[in-house]
Amino acid sequence: MTIIRSFETEIEPKKFSKKYIILTLAAIFALVIVEIWVNNTLLIYGEKFDNLSNIEKNLKLENQILENQIARETSLEKLSSKSAELGFTQAQDVKYIP
Repeated sequence: MTIIRSFETEIEPKKFSKKYIILTLAAIFALVIVEIWVNNTLLIYGEKFDNLSNIEKNLKLENQILENQIARETSLEKLSSKSAELGFTQAQDVKYIP
């Protein structure tokens, strides 16, 4: 009597090899490092931009104050009182040179 056995091949589900898992983890780690670097860089530039915005506001305010002082000092009323203090008078006789 002969016993014949047939061996059935078991089909194993495909598994990811360790190489792919390591590469995926390395890529995720690299992306996390890049994300941290980008966030840090944006934070630094955000602070610099905020400082520059404050400086711009201060300069515009100072410019407006200076323009107001210029307008006040060059007004006709101020110029006429200053010229009177210095002894200037209104011209009595105007002579034109031909």
